[in-house]
Amino acid sequence: MTGEATLAAPASRRDAADRREIVSFQRRGELPGVEVRSLENSARAFHGYSTDFEFFAPRTWHGEVWHRRQHAVLRPGSVLCAHPGEVFLVRRVLEPGTGNFLTIDARALHEYLCEHERPAKELRLRAFATMSSTLEQRLHEVFRLVRPGPSALEIQTAIVEFIRGMMAELLEEPSAPTAGSDAALSAAERVRECLHDDTSGTIDLATLAKQVGVSRYQALRLFKRRYGLPPHTYQLSVRLALAQKALREGHPPVQVAAQYGFVDQSHLTRHFKRLLGVTPAQYARVGKRSRVRAGRITARSSLG
Repeated sequence: MTGEATLAAPASRRDAADRREIVSFQRRGELPGVEVRSLENSARAFHGYSTDFEFFAPRTWHGEVWHRRQHAVLRPGSVLCAHPGEVFLVRRVLEPGTGNFLTIDARALHEYLCEHERPAKELRLRAFATMSSTLEQRLHEVFRLVRPGPSALEIQTAIVEFIRGMMAELLEEPSAPTAGSDAALSAAERVRECLHDDTSGTIDLATLAKQVGVSRYQALRLFKRRYGLPPHTYQLSVRLALAQKALREGHPPVQVAAQYGFVDQSHLTRHFKRLLGVTPAQYARVGKRSRVRAGRITARSSLG
């Protein structure tokens, strides 16, 4: 990294440190509802629940990803698009490396889409896409600029240019309606509704199955086929994503832990760090000119 000492440590130790995963988050006060998450040296098979619109673009990372009941290999030049309420799952990392997430909440995206006379609720993005070189450049320009330093005008211009390219390349083609109803899909969606209604995180598989009217085996199998995760992992991902959103809005970690069914703040911290690579307190400090690397906070301009 620029500005770091070149005589840090013997080569063997420095190489080992360079291979550690680094997770960083960037937000700008002038851009409410917009966040960039960057992964470096990432070899984890992670998963996520999107509370907002989310775009994941690998830079050097390659991996097999499950999203909207589709499997795809993501590589540099491709992008994953997720709507609020969707899950995605990295099945296998083929090549550890770097990648970036852009998160835009529905309200913020709606403001940009008004110029295209299309509300966010009517937007339907493709699950996976190979970007043109122009769109890829625009997206990476957003990743580069959402950090302390660039002017608000510069970063807002970059986002407007990306949204324009997104509308041209990433919209899903309308599909013909399927005949009849899918009972399995309906059962999986009812399980999902029960999980979202259970804000305390205490519902068990037998109760889920009973409420939906299927066996425990069917509830587990149908849900995992539809959403890619078993119910308990999905529900934990939802609770962590909601906790993440609450922290962005300024709520203290101890209050967030209680609100989303965690035993205490340390319980939230353990799961939060395992999934996102940083603690809730570190995440909440993004934008306050701090940086976290390898579990330490040092005086830098961002959290990483």
